[in-house]
Amino acid sequence: MATRQSIDDLIARTTACISEAEEQLDITNRNGYSVDADYSEAQAKLTQMEAEIAKLMDSSNAQQREQLHRLHLLASQCLNDMILDHNDLAGE
Repeated sequence: MATRQSIDDLIARTTACISEAEEQLDITNRNGYSVDADYSEAQAKLTQMEAEIAKLMDSSNAQQREQLHRLHLLASQCLNDMILDHNDLAGE
C-alpha cells in the first residue's frame, strides 16, 4: 500500500518537474532557440516521472490512483507539448 507521504512526495516532485518543463517550453518558443540540453533533460525527467507514477499506481488505493491518474495526465500533456514543439522546431 502506498503511503500518503510517498504520494505527496511524488506529487511535489512531478509538479516541480512540470514547472521546469513548461519554463523550457516557454524559453524555447519565445526565443526560437533550437532544442538544447536543458530542454532534453526536462523531457527525460518527465518521462521518468511518468514511470514513477505508473509504478506507484500499482500499490495505491482507489483514491490515490485517481490522484496519480490526474497527475499522470498533466505530465503526459506537458511531455506531448514538448515533443510536438520539438518536431515543429526541427521542421523549420
